[in-house]
Amino acid sequence: MKWFVTAGCMLLILLALSVKGIAGQGASRSAASISGANSYYVCSCASDADGDCQAGDDNGAGTLNDPWETYAQARQTFGTLAAGESILFCEGGAWELTDNDTRWVNGNCQADNRCLVGSYTPTWASGDEARPIITQTIDGNLFRLEDGGDAEHEEGYIIENLDLRSLISTRSGIFLYNDIDDVEIRNVNIQGFRLGVQLGNSNPCSADPECDGRNERIILRDSTILNNTSQGWLGASNGSQIINNYFEGNGDANQFDHNIYISGAAGEQTQGIRIIGNQLYRSSQGKTNNCDGVSLVVHGVHDDLIIEGNEIWEDAGTANGGCWGIAVDNGYSDEPEAFTNVIIRNNVVRNVGNLSIGVGACADCLIENNIIINEQNYSATGIAAPDRGLLAGDLAQDNITIRNNSIWLNAAGGRGILVNDMGDNHIVVSNAIYYAGTSDNFDCFSVNLPTTAFDAFNYNLCYYPNASGADWSSQNSALNDWQTNTGFDLNSWNADPGFTNPAAGDFTAVSNSATIVDNGHPTLSSAQDINGGFRTPPSDIGAHEWSLLLFTDYIYLPTILR
Repeated sequence: MKWFVTAGCMLLILLALSVKGIAGQGASRSAASISGANSYYVCSCASDADGDCQAGDDNGAGTLNDPWETYAQARQTFGTLAAGESILFCEGGAWELTDNDTRWVNGNCQADNRCLVGSYTPTWASGDEARPIITQTIDGNLFRLEDGGDAEHEEGYIIENLDLRSLISTRSGIFLYNDIDDVEIRNVNIQGFRLGVQLGNSNPCSADPECDGRNERIILRDSTILNNTSQGWLGASNGSQIINNYFEGNGDANQFDHNIYISGAAGEQTQGIRIIGNQLYRSSQGKTNNCDGVSLVVHGVHDDLIIEGNEIWEDAGTANGGCWGIAVDNGYSDEPEAFTNVIIRNNVVRNVGNLSIGVGACADCLIENNIIINEQNYSATGIAAPDRGLLAGDLAQDNITIRNNSIWLNAAGGRGILVNDMGDNHIVVSNAIYYAGTSDNFDCFSVNLPTTAFDAFNYNLCYYPNASGADWSSQNSALNDWQTNTGFDLNSWNADPGFTNPAAGDFTAVSNSATIVDNGHPTLSSAQDINGGFRTPPSDIGAHEWSLLLFTDYIYLPTILR
């Protein structure tokens, strides 16, 4: 029975809570500081403006009491700012763009002294003003962070507290191109474009010695990305972060459309992408109300990728088979792909298509502490490695660890966890699978590899009370046959896990006598559970660790302790 936390663990928990901002809200505000130098003010009163709105005048001084009016004046002035200066749009104001000259370019801003494009409270405000609304009415990007011609290095922008809209869904809300580094987009609404945020590539570098032709450290946080017809986010760069955002309705009922699409970066490997704490819903539905594309997909060549603490869901009955939840896999036919040192953990994936979490061309990849729920009326797989075959030049799968996941499937057959075809040093431990369906066409585990391909396959649980013809594995019909023929799962359970209410998403143990409690792998289970609580040996099976101390706030300990 585990009901206490040691003093040392409590100290680490308090430390984690005190620095939670490293991976959560507000972390970059100090790093992306504004020096307090000059600010220039702009206010316009187009059709979506607040009733109290008072427009400025481009012939004014651009001050709080005498603001300018137009987006064009703001954009042109941005190019002259010194590091640390700001362009501010009035809360309650609205702009309708009729000019596609929307480039925002400045060579003075610095990563440690950034230029800000944001909002301010005008003198006429009554207190109910919304974020500034800027609407693109013609074919064009809205914020185009791109200098023309050969690339010259630029860095150090913040775009915050704005509401960006488009009436013509052909371009991007925010577009980056030509070696733009250290850009943070926060508390921004982006809707109605073709692409919400797009990280483009680069022209060849100019003579600028600081140019490397790559966009790097682009951060999107605390924002809402809605109803963009192709992608909510498209692109990749070293150090990209997508943190605590809400994505909904991005994509037009096309398998190639997604809420988040981390694509290849011109054939180069990226390092250190983080996708943490986001909510993703209604991927690639368009006007059909049926999801067709993966909600969060990663293609290309990427190392040190973390996908953590996200919630991805569709409504039951609205996801077609290809509406997967998370896929880090090879999807290009014309260039090799590879994914190394990937972590997919602490995510909740509900009612997506016929695969909830999949990887391909992945080596040294960890899938842990995820919760998967699927009630679609077709065969579905919880976790698959690989989720597709290799193409020419793709990295061969190797060293996959799948541990402490909680999976509840009420689909028309399928598989809990698949590890097939290639690689060795795989580990499959401490997973809890509950099949609530009635189809005999269900396998807890699908494995076609020799036993030598696994360093450990044990301390799992699978329960299928309503499907007498279901199998423990794709090779053997029952747990005891599997144990006899492979030597695997000698400490595993074909029994009720004791989840509190899995159909409602509660995968905690109903009590300390539940089967999942204290029956996980003693040394190979995850160090923490889905809520950030430390596991105390003997650890539990599944995503949660039993404790009378309830963790109600997410703790990003891996950021500071791994």
